[in-house]
Amino acid sequence: MSEAETRPPRWPLLLGIVALLLTGALALLGGWLWVLGGPAGNEARDGGVSYPAASQDGYAVWERNDDGVPVRWDPCEPIELVLAPDGWPDGTRADLEAAIDTLQRASGLDLDVVGTTDERPSGSRLPYQPERYGDRWAPVLVAWAEPGEAGLPLRDIDRGVAVPVAVGADGDRTYVSGQVVFNLERDDLEPGDADRQSSWQATILHELAHLLGLAHVDDPEQLMYTYPGEGPVTLGDGDRRGLEAVGEGHDCRPAPAADAVEVAPAP
Repeated sequence: MSEAETRPPRWPLLLGIVALLLTGALALLGGWLWVLGGPAGNEARDGGVSYPAASQDGYAVWERNDDGVPVRWDPCEPIELVLAPDGWPDGTRADLEAAIDTLQRASGLDLDVVGTTDERPSGSRLPYQPERYGDRWAPVLVAWAEPGEAGLPLRDIDRGVAVPVAVGADGDRTYVSGQVVFNLERDDLEPGDADRQSSWQATILHELAHLLGLAHVDDPEQLMYTYPGEGPVTLGDGDRRGLEAVGEGHDCRPAPAADAVEVAPAP
């Protein structure tokens, strides 16, 4: 068990969580494209910045729009994922499929693995890559990498990191892309769903829920707890309510057309 798994959580910031605390923003079509960073693999980071408070329903989200609804994906379009094939531990592809099935049933959103890619994850990955993916927002990249590879905010003790990307003006944002990256050096974890503390499936499920818009909560009964916790790899009641809140139970939310973006200074 790593040091980060044994000390009390301090609710740190990883690439940023809400608009005013982000480490980077991208200008887009007169509005803003925000990189909303998911915390690394249930494990605490230093920084002293608080995550969004959990609601009375037992879940938290990265950010809400002006209408009070969480920033979310368009429920009327599939969320496309591409897999970087290098480095996947034996059995973890099945864990990914199981996690996707669980999240689809809980949220109603369609997560669709559309193929593989030679793209590597990067701390500066652009959400619009027409030369690689055509004239659309880049699919979510799912990969395994070494800590710190290409500027990734991934430490040795981290299990993984999720970075959803939202576009639009302040108060009117929609997720369109992102990346989910797991730590190649965590050889203490095993495939399967035997226990949250030791399984890759728990980590994959947790990070994909971050991708969909959920943040950490300070409740060990929930899979979105800051730390892995112990017990079966199942969603808690708060997790399920959170996935419903960011899921299909809302109107379609078309995102702005994909276009080149320019990195702007952090606010």
